[in-house]
Amino acid sequence: MKGRFIFVSLVLVFSLAPAAVERARAQEYTLERCIEIALDVSPAVGISRENLVAARTGVLRSTGNMLPNAAVSFRVGRSFAGPTSGVVFDQQGRLIQPSGFEYDTYVLSISGGMMLFDWGVNKQTLDESYHSAEASRYALEYQKDYVKAVVIREYYDLVRGVKLREVQEEDVEANRRNLEQVEAFYKIGSRTKADFLQARVTMANSELSLINARNAEELARARLLSRLNMPLDSDLALDESLGIAETALDLDQEIEHMMSHRSDLLGRREQVKASENALSAYRFSRLPNLTGYYGYGWNNRSWQDFESMFKTDYSFSLGLALNWDLFDRFLTKSSIANAEASARIADFNLEQAEIDAVLELKQIDLNLKQARERIALGEETVTHARENQRLAEERYRVGAGTILETIEASASLTAALGSLVDAKIDYLINRADMQRATGRQISTK
Repeated sequence: MKGRFIFVSLVLVFSLAPAAVERARAQEYTLERCIEIALDVSPAVGISRENLVAARTGVLRSTGNMLPNAAVSFRVGRSFAGPTSGVVFDQQGRLIQPSGFEYDTYVLSISGGMMLFDWGVNKQTLDESYHSAEASRYALEYQKDYVKAVVIREYYDLVRGVKLREVQEEDVEANRRNLEQVEAFYKIGSRTKADFLQARVTMANSELSLINARNAEELARARLLSRLNMPLDSDLALDESLGIAETALDLDQEIEHMMSHRSDLLGRREQVKASENALSAYRFSRLPNLTGYYGYGWNNRSWQDFESMFKTDYSFSLGLALNWDLFDRFLTKSSIANAEASARIADFNLEQAEIDAVLELKQIDLNLKQARERIALGEETVTHARENQRLAEERYRVGAGTILETIEASASLTAALGSLVDAKIDYLINRADMQRATGRQISTK
């Protein structure tokens, strides 16, 4: 019986273990998952999305201005004609009784019109709305890319905090070993009290650095959780792997790609086009325009006569109207001047955005090159620092070295490990910034 129980227990353990592992993996917040969450909850992305919706309604409104309009009205009422001493006729030419009387009124009217020729004002307005909507679409794309880049930065800043805390924990452990060794030697009289005190001070400073590293890690965690709109005490398991994929970049080619693909620059160009269309619309609005109109009306005192609405008691109209606002108290003139200023501002904004984008790209390129060099140098330095620490501890153990050499070797290794972590994190962050700055798809690989 006991053997059977053990067998059943083992079967359950091995059958449930894969599911438990899978659940544990599902709880890990990969960079891709964090980006998805941030895009869903970002207020900035939501605002940009609603701006796009509003801009597209402008396109619909401008399209409607080029179509004919129609309106239908039906009125039912009760009228009273008071006594009169003269001969009075109502609206339909009927004689009103001198003593006065009441009667019902039924009125149906249909009217509408259409702009036939306006020198292209409505077309220019439609083009302005379209380019404004395109600018809003590009603004949404850039806002999404910006959120992705910020999440990548904050995610890797948290990974940086975790790694630096682990480096500092290693330093504390190394200093603890040194302190225990010095204390043992001091107790048997083979080391001085100065060595013992120096080891204790170094240990205390290392523990203080560990406290600072933990605080920095928690602050980075809080920033990322805030970006994800999650409670600040949420458990956030990260993928701490730092895969570095070397990519050769040609700055001139990257600038060329940026000019034709970066969404905020494309949006600026759409704004320039929109301002030019608005200016053309205001200029042509000074000229006369031609509209067509139509109308139909039916008026009767009896609802039963509704079937005769196209036989009696009706009227209709059809015609053309030439409209020319000769003096509008300088409204059009001021609108043209304002539109000209807006067009120049749009040109200047585009020019400045392109200058800033090129400068940003150059800075990111230099940061990437620097990070690659730091990584190569850091990996070599860490190898030497580890060997130096091992030799220093061994020399001190056999009495051939000093405690100061051991402490310096440990500090050098900690600094080298920290510099290597910083270099790798900076490379990954700047790589994402480069993708955003050039208008490429931001990749987390």
